[in-house]
Amino acid sequence: MIFLFLAAISTASAQYDLFDLATSGDGSTAYFASTLSLASPGATSPAGAPGRIFRVDADRFQLYLERPSMEQPPGTDGYLGNRLTNYFNLSRPQVSQDGRVVAVVGRRNCSGGQRCGAVPNLQTTVTGLPNGKVEVAGAGSLSRNGRYLFVYDDGSIGGGCSYVVDLYSSSLTPPASCLILRSQPPNGRRVVADDGTVAIANSGIDILRNATVRSVPVSISGAALEPTIDAAGNIVVYVLYDWISQHRSLRLLRLSDGRQSTLVSPDAAEISAPQLSADGQRVLYLSNASGLPQLYVVATNGGQPRQVSREPSGVVSAVLSDDGKIVWYFAGSGRLYQQDLATGEVRERLGRTPQLIGGNSPIIGSYNATFGVGFSDSSARAQSYPLPRSLAGVSVTVDGIDSPILSVSPSKIEYQAPSQARPGAPGVVRASATSPFVSRLNLSAARTSSSGSFLFNDASPSAFGGWDALAIRQDWSGVITATNPALGGEIVHLYGTNFGPVDRRPEDGLPAPANPPARTLTPVTCLGWTSPESRTPVEIPVLFSGLAPGLVVIYQLDVQVPVANLGRSLLVRCTGEGDNRDFYGSFAVKP
Repeated sequence: MIFLFLAAISTASAQYDLFDLATSGDGSTAYFASTLSLASPGATSPAGAPGRIFRVDADRFQLYLERPSMEQPPGTDGYLGNRLTNYFNLSRPQVSQDGRVVAVVGRRNCSGGQRCGAVPNLQTTVTGLPNGKVEVAGAGSLSRNGRYLFVYDDGSIGGGCSYVVDLYSSSLTPPASCLILRSQPPNGRRVVADDGTVAIANSGIDILRNATVRSVPVSISGAALEPTIDAAGNIVVYVLYDWISQHRSLRLLRLSDGRQSTLVSPDAAEISAPQLSADGQRVLYLSNASGLPQLYVVATNGGQPRQVSREPSGVVSAVLSDDGKIVWYFAGSGRLYQQDLATGEVRERLGRTPQLIGGNSPIIGSYNATFGVGFSDSSARAQSYPLPRSLAGVSVTVDGIDSPILSVSPSKIEYQAPSQARPGAPGVVRASATSPFVSRLNLSAARTSSSGSFLFNDASPSAFGGWDALAIRQDWSGVITATNPALGGEIVHLYGTNFGPVDRRPEDGLPAPANPPARTLTPVTCLGWTSPESRTPVEIPVLFSGLAPGLVVIYQLDVQVPVANLGRSLLVRCTGEGDNRDFYGSFAVKP
């Protein structure tokens, strides 16, 4: 039963090695960026490699654009004392509705210490225009008709001007009056209409039109995220995040009269990455309402959302064609798919590419979780002890020693880093790939120890921000959440890692003993805050601190909830021996 509870540990999010997906208006062709090398004898995918742009359709896969890194002469662009490269690191492809115009953002490197903070490092190259190739300083987002480019960031610390440039014009310089509008990369969303109108997320929605900005408020208790606009510049769809409930909803704004309406009502499910068809009639978005993130479609004139993907590994990112008929998406299995929304037909266009995300630095002798995509095609959990050294075709070595594996899924590997590994020794994930890329699966340098931390339950947002700790009720009847809170005086079982040395440590791959249990040599002590507004902590009784009986290198901490002055959440700060000081966790309680 505990193994099932531990499946609630949260996943991580970071940059993948296949990213910035874009498509043509009819969805026949997709573009994306990657820092991976193509497979060839002896090929590797070194860390820090520059991005390149790839193109794929029903018939072929090809490298579309790459640039070798070249250092420019000192003093280039008037930045004396700085050493600059060309704009060789490519990302953020966008393509016009007719497929003729393609925009790509390039980044250059700057050497020169603090002086580099003022150097613009981004440039957008646009090809396929009637007047040939155009280069514009800053990162840009393209309109569907390929005429307008919204420049939103120049790569310097200040971000530079934000403005709209007419790519058909002979003048591509910024306007005399500069607008400072910081906007996040659209990531495939269309934010520029065919008349040059731009929708930007601020606390509300900023509408940039004819070099003027109109701010549209959306909520007194939330903020607008990820806006997208239709081709005619009439409709904006965005995600509204409510700070109090921490829920998200999908909202529609009509620019003609400022009317707003709700397309998808707020609830605990994550809603993200909305994309609007060119005619403004259909919205595609991501939601985990059914479990793993899946694609949903909702009409802007009303109606219920419809789930259109049922990807067993979940959807990582997606892009909608301008005609609203085709979607391309990267799955948690590390594959690229093309889906016809009318028929539901799904076709694989790129094979599985295992990818790591985050630091993934293993802690020697401890529980570790490595995150990514494409590790396997299915999920598997170890069924016996000692734990296997390979599971679902996946293994992890640290210092050349195979690690005991607890579980494998397409996006996560749980394992115990070998106790015999040398400090700082390299680690490697081994997983098969079926794509033309060479996967980058080297782990960061191993650590011998780390501070204590609680495992998180990403199904339970914390009232203190972030996610609650993984907490089980006293009678083991379920996981504690806002809908199943702990009671005053109840004993709660918390789970985590690295609470300190124990008196009876089992061999690698074997579960902790139950009778007697393995206790920490130095008892863990905890203080608690009964609400985000409380200033004075109370002592939290700790009844047990040690390895969780029956589990491998997972720690258990049994604490008793106070009886008086409870809010809707309890935050605990616990302290043990050595490195494991001041680790925090919260869980829901009944006031």
